[in-house]
Amino acid sequence: MARVSGARALSCVACVSLAACAAPARLEGPDRAVALYREAEAQAKAHARARASLAPGRSAAPRALSADEAVALAKQRSATLAMMRAREGTARARVAADAAGTYRNPELRVSQLRLDQLLDRVPRLAAGVRLHPPRPGEAGATADVARADVDVARAETRVAELELEAEVRWLFDDVLLIDAEIEGLEEVAATRRRLADEQKALVRAAQGTAVQEAMAALSAAVATEDSAEPRARREVALAALLERVGLDPGAPVRLVGEPLGTAPLAVLPPEDALIEAALRSRPEIAMAAAELDAATAEGALARTLRWPWLSFIELGYEFTPATRDPLGWTLEAGLELPLFDTHGSAVEAADAQAIAAQRTFTAEVQRIAREVRDRLREVRAAGALVEEFRARALPAAERAGVEVARALESRQIDALEALSLDERRAAARVKLLRLVRAYRTALAELRTAVGGNLAAAVPAARR
Repeated sequence: MARVSGARALSCVACVSLAACAAPARLEGPDRAVALYREAEAQAKAHARARASLAPGRSAAPRALSADEAVALAKQRSATLAMMRAREGTARARVAADAAGTYRNPELRVSQLRLDQLLDRVPRLAAGVRLHPPRPGEAGATADVARADVDVARAETRVAELELEAEVRWLFDDVLLIDAEIEGLEEVAATRRRLADEQKALVRAAQGTAVQEAMAALSAAVATEDSAEPRARREVALAALLERVGLDPGAPVRLVGEPLGTAPLAVLPPEDALIEAALRSRPEIAMAAAELDAATAEGALARTLRWPWLSFIELGYEFTPATRDPLGWTLEAGLELPLFDTHGSAVEAADAQAIAAQRTFTAEVQRIAREVRDRLREVRAAGALVEEFRARALPAAERAGVEVARALESRQIDALEALSLDERRAAARVKLLRLVRAYRTALAELRTAVGGNLAAAVPAARR
């Protein structure tokens, strides 16, 4: 019994050891995603603790951040772009693999030996090397198809880059616009609070009514609350921006940019220059052109299969007692005859694919040109509103401010009228900022339609 128990114990130990050495259970996709998220969150918290332990002057987050710096940081730390670049590298690796796969490895062939020939001492042995030559143009067509895949992968990476850059630049401009809007709303609220105080003083001096005081107080309270919504939007936009550039959303980072309320409008190149710049830089054009090249290469490859070609070439040597050395060299070749399968259907399919790819390419050109025209019209319309408002309302507000100051000095108007005019001037500034916001939104959409920086189209316009 002791021997049996020992054997069982040994079997149990062996089973446990085998189970321990076995491969771990593979997690399902959602479980792996959750595990990866938790790991990333743990690393982010560790980095945050490490940043908190640094001296105040050695903080990892920059104190000031420009739009170009934000875009560069976002591209550097984007996991999506890293994934797209890895796919592009995989496509490049396939180019060499497909080119190498066109040339099959040679075969070393040895003829079979018969037992009776060995017994009769008349052995016959033949050895040879068989090659499979590719058809003319096959290697080039295969390489063209693989390179088209690389172009598509590169274009997809460019799409991700443009989307990320457009998002980061818009968030950056959005924060600056909201800051200017908050400043204007605070000026309106401060003016209304002064109006409410002045109205209260008039009530105390028996020169006003309680209804007027209540209405002034309500107007001041509403103006104060008007800035709460932009503050919430600013907090969300700034956190989203810092998260995309790989910084702590709560980091004290100051955005450095031009004063959007007073900055001049962008100088835009002509329409043709913008369209040509879009056609050169938009990744959709590169993808459509790559698909067209791939379809053309597929058609060329299918046409090579319609003609007879060598299926193999074999060079060998035959060893027999009757062979006069070194005259036992042999040459053998096979010729493939496309009689039963003429590959006509493959050629027709490739031609149809090429026609579809050509029409897709033409449609993309027309769509992008139309998109650039539409976005350019929107920018010009929004810019015209901004310029018109600046030309009419701002000078009137400036004159009103001068006249109010003179009237107050000569006591031609009272403080209530002066404060009302100040409120209208501040409201005009808020109105201008909202028009500028619409213009910047249209400009961002035009930048995306062109496929990058609008300044890239200026040299094309000058040429």
